[in-house]
Amino acid sequence: MVQGSVPKDCLSQLLQATRKDPSPDLWVQALRDLLQRGLREERSCWTPVPLTDTCRQQLKTLCQKIVGGTQSKLDLERKRSWFIQEDPGPELRPAGDATDSASQLRKRKQVAEESLDPEGERQRKRSRLEEEELDLEPLAGGALVKGAGVREDEIGIEASGHGSIQSQTRGANENAQPDAVMETREASQGSQRDAAAKVPDFMQMHVPRLKMLLERESNQTDGTVPPELQILNECTPGQLEGLCSLLQLSERPEHVLVHFCTWLLALTPKLSYTNAAVLTEQLFLQRVLSLAQPASRHLMAALTSFCSKYARPVCCALLTPVLQASGAGPERTKLVCELIEDSLEPEYVRLVLSQVLEMPWSEELITVVQTLLGRQVELAPELFNLLVLKLCRLAQEFARSMSYTKLMMAVLTIYSSNITPAHRRHLSGALDLNHTALRKSLQAALEQMAPR
Repeated sequence: MVQGSVPKDCLSQLLQATRKDPSPDLWVQALRDLLQRGLREERSCWTPVPLTDTCRQQLKTLCQKIVGGTQSKLDLERKRSWFIQEDPGPELRPAGDATDSASQLRKRKQVAEESLDPEGERQRKRSRLEEEELDLEPLAGGALVKGAGVREDEIGIEASGHGSIQSQTRGANENAQPDAVMETREASQGSQRDAAAKVPDFMQMHVPRLKMLLERESNQTDGTVPPELQILNECTPGQLEGLCSLLQLSERPEHVLVHFCTWLLALTPKLSYTNAAVLTEQLFLQRVLSLAQPASRHLMAALTSFCSKYARPVCCALLTPVLQASGAGPERTKLVCELIEDSLEPEYVRLVLSQVLEMPWSEELITVVQTLLGRQVELAPELFNLLVLKLCRLAQEFARSMSYTKLMMAVLTIYSSNITPAHRRHLSGALDLNHTALRKSLQAALEQMAPR
């Protein structure tokens, strides 16, 4: 714990500062209570007692009773992750060492945070990457570019010390939310009997009425939400998956989606993020993944209206899985670009860009990045650093790509005010590897930028 190394008066000031947060994180609140108790007891260190096998089994049984068998495996693992004790390994577990318990407690906390807040974990990994690789000013002392004749292996930024940005961002992406979304979607593809088992009887009572409303041919709506639809706010994510399966939402005709999304927009209170993400998958994900021709006007109308109220679930549960899917076709890319251009606010443009920077790039994905930058939203320095590093890492791979070259030109023109001398050095090395007709134009544009 930190009490052994932090003066007591400083620790008291820290505790007072944390109490000013109106909605503190649960881990922060628990740690604050722990430190406060340590101050009262005038103890320099508190060593948590590891749970015995019997206690762990009792907790597991209790959690299973609370869940009641109605939630998916993913939900169950998230609820149980807070007490799972991982073996740190013999090299970190010396006999009689009291720090072993504290190490296990920190690992349990980390597991719970990663499972409950994947977006926060992705942000923390980007922060660590920024500390290790994005501190561009100190990098000025380490020669990235040794002149116009820079070798291919010199474009990496501290490649020997930290590895490529692709490997690091790919590792961050493994814990990203879209993986959980895809896992949830696969778990929901059971039989109708399995779906019914997830949904309580009092919710199943509304299914026939909702089916009848969905099967109506009329496209007219007075904006009134059917009372039965209020159960969407009473479902857990697992129950909502089962309900969507019973209603066969993923198989409904696309003109029905417009009608259904009109109800969702008028539904109060607003759906939770997790439930909105489940609906995003059920309504749109498979339809978009299977696009082989331009999206219909009904699909675009439904998706645009849903995105107007639930943009974050659409970004995380639809756009990211679609962009990550292999073999992205032009129709999928076109749909994503249309949503970015017409439906996303600047904060969600930045969100999608941050997710795209963690993916392996293709020509189709470069087109999406061009659309994102075309919105000309303001980028935080750390996000712009990531963008520059990604472009430098891919300079050799896309040395003959006109799409990549045009993207570089967009960065140099749209975000010229963001480019620092360190950026210029890195970008200069990347341009030396370019073999397109626009190479000299790019180099001239970079040279014209005044040192900052």
